Amino acid sequence: MTSDAGSDRVAQCALLGMLFELSSSPKPGNVDRCHDFSDIGFYDFLTSAVSAYPTFRRAAEGKGSAGSLILEGVAAWRSWNLCSNTHFGSLVLMIPLAMAAGRPSDLHDQLKAVLDESSVEDALNFYRAYCMAGARVVEVESFSLNDRDWEDAIAGSGKSLLDLMRLSSGHDLIAREWSTCYQRSFCIAERLSGQIERLGWNDGIVRTYLEALAEVPDSLISAKFGKETALET
Repeated sequence: MTSDAGSDRVAQCALLGMLFELSSSPKPGNVDRCHDFSDIGFYDFLTSAVSAYPTFRRAAEGKGSAGSLILEGVAAWRSWNLCSNTHFGSLVLMIPLAMAAGRPSDLHDQLKAVLDESSVEDALNFYRAYCMAGARVVEVESFSLNDRDWEDAIAGSGKSLLDLMRLSSGHDLIAREWSTCYQRSFCIAERLSGQIERLGWNDGIVRTYLEALAEVPDSLISAKFGKETALET
């Protein structure tokens, strides 16, 4: 377990990652400092990101499991009267990283351990967080996040959150990261570091975002507008 200073550092890195991504502009299709949506805007995302700090700190301290922390993170932004989805995907992606970063030794090894430790209760809490966040995903036949009887289905299946992510890896980018122990995330992180060194913070982040968007159809665009729009984008 990390020291208090180490846990703070992990939480600060997580928060800065969210704030750098949010404030970089222009990012087509996303809220940034120059672009709001009709129902939610830049300052809502700022509030949401800051509200997640205690959750990331608890993750680094080893307090809570992946599913419970994802649910806690969503509840935190809802406590600031944010009703639209802001950072559900970010929490699902980044909480396991914060948990792993709070442990000693190799980050990759600890991340694999965190994902392997996920349980049925984590899966249930993930579904609860999804419902609370009002997030969108591509509709599927088995274990749909929009199934009214999801709680009985998950509890009866005995499937962990990692098991469910593997089932969704073919159509959801974050589920694919869980299923591959964040293979693409680590590759993009290396690219991002080089782009920032070459182009500066804003342009390096935007360039990396656009390259990532161009390489793989975005699952959120698919969920909102369909596969063809995602491919066109």
